[in-house]
Amino acid sequence: MTASQTTGRRASQKRDAALGLGATLVRGAFFAGAVALGFLLIELPWSDGIPTMGASHLAANLAIVGLLGAVVFLLGQRSRASLAVFVGLCLLIGMANFFIIEFKGQPVVPADLFALSTAASVAGGYGLFLTPRLIGCIALFAAFCVAVALWCPKRPVTGRAATANCIAAVALAAAAGLAYQAVDIRDAFQVKVDVWDVRGSYSSQGTALCFLSRAQELTPKTPEGYSDEALTAILGAAPAPDGSGSTHGSSAPYDGPNVIAIMNETFSDLSTYPGLAEAEGASPLFFHELTGDSLAAGSVYTSAMGGGTCNSEFEFLTGASMGNMGGGVYPYVLYDLTGTDNLASYFRDLGYGTHAIHPAEASNWRRDRIYDQLGFDAFDDITALSGADTFRGMVTDRATYERALAKIDEADDPQFVFDVTIQNHGGYDTGLVPEVDRVHLESDTVDSPEVDEFLSCIKRSDEDLRWLVGELNGRDEPTMLVFFGDHQPGFADWLFERTYGKSVNDASAEEVQQRYRTPYLVWANNAARAQYGNRLRSIENADVTSLNYLGALLREAAGLPETPRSRFLDELRDVLPVVNLNGYRAADGQWHWFGEEESGSAADALRDYKIVQHDQLFNKDSAWNGQAARPRSSAE
Repeated sequence: MTASQTTGRRASQKRDAALGLGATLVRGAFFAGAVALGFLLIELPWSDGIPTMGASHLAANLAIVGLLGAVVFLLGQRSRASLAVFVGLCLLIGMANFFIIEFKGQPVVPADLFALSTAASVAGGYGLFLTPRLIGCIALFAAFCVAVALWCPKRPVTGRAATANCIAAVALAAAAGLAYQAVDIRDAFQVKVDVWDVRGSYSSQGTALCFLSRAQELTPKTPEGYSDEALTAILGAAPAPDGSGSTHGSSAPYDGPNVIAIMNETFSDLSTYPGLAEAEGASPLFFHELTGDSLAAGSVYTSAMGGGTCNSEFEFLTGASMGNMGGGVYPYVLYDLTGTDNLASYFRDLGYGTHAIHPAEASNWRRDRIYDQLGFDAFDDITALSGADTFRGMVTDRATYERALAKIDEADDPQFVFDVTIQNHGGYDTGLVPEVDRVHLESDTVDSPEVDEFLSCIKRSDEDLRWLVGELNGRDEPTMLVFFGDHQPGFADWLFERTYGKSVNDASAEEVQQRYRTPYLVWANNAARAQYGNRLRSIENADVTSLNYLGALLREAAGLPETPRSRFLDELRDVLPVVNLNGYRAADGQWHWFGEEESGSAADALRDYKIVQHDQLFNKDSAWNGQAARPRSSAE
C-alpha cells in the first residue's frame, strides 16, 4: 500500500469516526428529548402542576422516567423505533390517568394494576372522548415520531452489540430494583400522597414518584406495640376451643333470623349537599320513610368515592378500616383473606347458609376467589342471572332481591345473603333511562344530564327497595335487612365544588367527608319482630357511623352473639364513631385528619385498632380467629 493510500485510509477512518461520534451525539440528544417529552406526556393530559413542581421532585421524576426509557431503548437495540415506543408508552400512561380521573376522581395507583380485568369489565359503562389538551399531546407525540424518522440516524446492530444491549438492560433494571428495595422514597424525597387528594399529590410531586412511593406502602407493616400480650389486653384472653366446631357452642344452627345485607351500587342522597336539601328528586323518599321504622339508620362513611367498590365490601364484611391501610390499597386483589374473621365466616359458624350475589363477572375484584376465602358457601354471578330484567343495560336491583329471597326459600336453616347490586353503576351519560323513570333535579345550582340520570337510577332503586320490604313483611320467615350505599358517584368532586363554591383542595376535614357519605339502615320485618322482639334493640347513637362498624351494629341490633372483635368494635365506636380512609370523627363530633397530633383516648383507640386489625388480617395463626361467640347479656 502506498503512502498516499495509507494517508487516504486514515483520513477516511477519521471521517467515519467523526460521523459515528456525531450520529451517537444526535441519538443521545433524541434520547434526552424522548425522556423530557415522555415526562411531559405522562403529566400534561390531566395536570397543570409541572410549573409549580419542586426541583427535587422534578429531578426524581425525570430520573425515573429516564431509567424506564433507558431500559426500553436498550431492549429495542437503541433503535429509532424504541424511542417512539417509549414516548408512546408515556402518552398512554398520561391518557389512562386522564380517563381514570374523569371516571373515579383519582389517578392510577399501584393496586389498580392487579385489577385490570375488573377495569376492562366495567369500562363499557363509560364513554371515551378527546379534549383539546389530549389532542395537543397526541400531536406532540406525532411530531416527535416524524422528527425521529427524519433526523435521528439509524444504528447498525451486530450480534455482539445486541447481546450487550440486552445485558445492559437487565443489569440496569436489576440495579433499579435493588435501589427501590433499599430506598424509602417517602422519606428520601419527602413524598406525601394525601389519601383524600391523590390527584393533587400526583400533580404537585409527579406521577412516577408518587406511584412508586405508594407501591412501597402496599406491603403491610407491623404496627408499633403489636404482640400477643397487647392483644390479650385489648381483646381478653383467648378461650380454649370447646370441641363443638361452632362459635356458639353447639352443633345445631343458631336460632336467629335470616339476614339480607344489600350493598347498593352508588346509592347516595344528594340532598345532603348545600342548596339541595329541598330540591325535588335529590333524595330517596321511601328509604327515608323506612328509616323511621328501622332499628338503626343514618349516614355511613365509606373509604371509597366514585369506585373501589371492593373496599366498601371489605370494610363491611371484616370490620377492618382502610384508614389503617392507606390509600391505593385493595385488599381483595392484594392479600389472601383465607381464615380472616368476617361476617360470612361468623354466620357460617352459627350454622347459617352463606351466599353472595353480584350480577357481573365473577373475576371482578377477584370475588370468585375472595368469597371462597371469606367463607361463602355459594356465589351467584352474572351467569346465574342471565335473562334477568335490566335497567340501562344492567341487572336491576329487584332481580337480585328475587334471587336473595329464593336463597331463603330453598333452605330450612337461617341464611345470610350478601347482595352487591350493579344497577346504578356509572357512567351516567348512557341516555338509556326510559321516559317513565326519568328524573330532573329541580335546582338553580345544579343542572346536569349526568346528575339527572344518576337520580333516575336512585329513584328506581328506591322503588325496588319498597318492593323488597313489602315482600319481606308478607312472609313468615324472620328476616333482618341491612341496606347501604357503597360510595358516591364519580361526579362527587364536581358536585362538591358547584354546591360548596370552593375547590375540593380547599375543603376542611368535615367537608371532605361529605363526598364519602352514604345512607344506611338496619331493619327487621314483622316476623322477626314477632319472634325475636325480646332480642331486637334500637340503637339510638348510630346516626353517624362508618362501614367498618356496620357488621357489629347489625349484630347488636339483631341481638346476635358477639365475638371479642365485634365487642371491641362496639367499644371503639363509643370513642371514634367514624373511622375511614380520610380520618376519623371523635366522640365530641370533631373531624380529624390522620397524621394530626393525637392524644388521649383517640390516640389509644387508634393504636389498639391497628393492632387488632393487623392480627385479624395478617396473622393466620391468631388465637382470636373464630373465637367463640357468646350471647349478649340483658345489661348490654
